[in-house]
Amino acid sequence: MENSQNDSRGLSLQNRMLLGRIIGIVIVLGAVATGSLVWHINYQNPRTNDAMVRANIVGIAPEVSGRIVELHVEDNQYVKQGDLLYVIDPRPYQARLDKAKAELLLAEKDVDSRRASSGSAEIAIERLEHQRAAANAEVKKIEAEDEYLHNYLERLEPLADKQYVTTDQLKQARSRYAASRAELADAKAKEQSARSAIEEAKSDSRRAISLIAQVGDVNARIEVARAMVTAAELDLEYCYVRAPFNAYVTNLNTREGEYAKAGAQMFALVDDRHWYVIADFKETYLKSIKPGLEAEVFLVGYPGKRYRGVVTGIGWANSPDNIKQQGVLPEVERTLNWVILASRFPVRIEIAERDPEHPLRMGMTAFVTVRERSTEGAGKALPPS
Repeated sequence: MENSQNDSRGLSLQNRMLLGRIIGIVIVLGAVATGSLVWHINYQNPRTNDAMVRANIVGIAPEVSGRIVELHVEDNQYVKQGDLLYVIDPRPYQARLDKAKAELLLAEKDVDSRRASSGSAEIAIERLEHQRAAANAEVKKIEAEDEYLHNYLERLEPLADKQYVTTDQLKQARSRYAASRAELADAKAKEQSARSAIEEAKSDSRRAISLIAQVGDVNARIEVARAMVTAAELDLEYCYVRAPFNAYVTNLNTREGEYAKAGAQMFALVDDRHWYVIADFKETYLKSIKPGLEAEVFLVGYPGKRYRGVVTGIGWANSPDNIKQQGVLPEVERTLNWVILASRFPVRIEIAERDPEHPLRMGMTAFVTVRERSTEGAGKALPPS
């Protein structure tokens, strides 16, 4: 009887040991399978909690200097594209515009006057050309008469020696020849004076044309004056600073009366057109992340609220933390690392869906999961813990 009980106890102990071994093997296999599944999920659908909501920040600086006379926004206010933000005192720039317009009118009048003077100079040159032509014809006529009287005198002088002509006839011929010579000299002087007058008139005309500053169909003087008017109009327009896009006003610490300097930022605008998340993923996950893949974004501030995003880019560089540049050679510290930490690279994810009841704020902490395929049609995922 006792032997039978001992055998029964030994068999029961063996069964318990066998069952314990089976359970242990099942636990180990389950752990391996669970680890493999988690590894597969993490690499197929990488996730990270090192992410932050971002938006583009644009500093608002005036194009002109002046005192702020109107301020139409408050800090953290939402503005739409084209809304008036503030006004710089426009009176000095209005005066400059009026002056530029007056100078344009003066330039146009001056150019018209010079053009009229140039036209008068051309008429005067034409008149002088006619006078020179008449003087030249007179010179030729007198030259012909002078040559005739010279030849006539040369014929009379031998005859006078032989007393074929009287002394009075010879004196008359010589007097006529001398008068012709004087008349010829006077005619040549008049012709030369006409030539000099023409050259002077042409020089004056060229000077007048150069002062007009006409190049083809464009007048340089008028264009300069018009450019000054355009610049003055721009400066006046720059006095009214408007929102370049839909945005939120931030870091506004000024009021009316403060002097604004051109190029100095007064405050900033948070661009509301594009919101995105910068998620830092380990380099071991980068093979599973490609531009165009969809992503799920959860924000700590809105538990349970899912945002759909799209991967738009992966960072190509980060700053090494163990290399310093000294001169032209890098300084590399000697270290002995038993544990190697994977580097992280920023991945940009554009948020494709917006919810007015859950507005986005720059700097919010985010959890990001990159999906291998589109999340359309899939059930709502649970937020990562």
